[in-house]
Amino acid sequence: MNDRQWMNKETLAEHLAPLLEHYEVKWRGYGIIYVDHQDENIQIAEKILYRLSTTLGVPASQVRSRLVELGWLNDARHVSPVRNEALRVFVERDFWSTDTSEEDDEEMDDDYGRD
Repeated sequence: MNDRQWMNKETLAEHLAPLLEHYEVKWRGYGIIYVDHQDENIQIAEKILYRLSTTLGVPASQVRSRLVELGWLNDARHVSPVRNEALRVFVERDFWSTDTSEEDDEEMDDDYGRD
């Protein structure tokens, strides 16, 4: 198998399907492989990544990245509710735009010695 052939969706699916059956991974609506903080889910995902890595001759990190990219691996452990909430606040309040430009802002003139 050439360097990039393993990334082909069909090729990856061909190698993944038997592992899903072997480890009795069921579709629960969160992604083909769903990983949360439950030990069993973590262990199964690690076993699948290891087996795919070994079979395909590619580092597990690359296999993991490709599965995430395809939407086949959903690792909920890497989602930060705090970060998402902070982003929501910034977007809702539109902190990135201002009512006055720097040139018209008197505080900017004083702070930076501009007339």
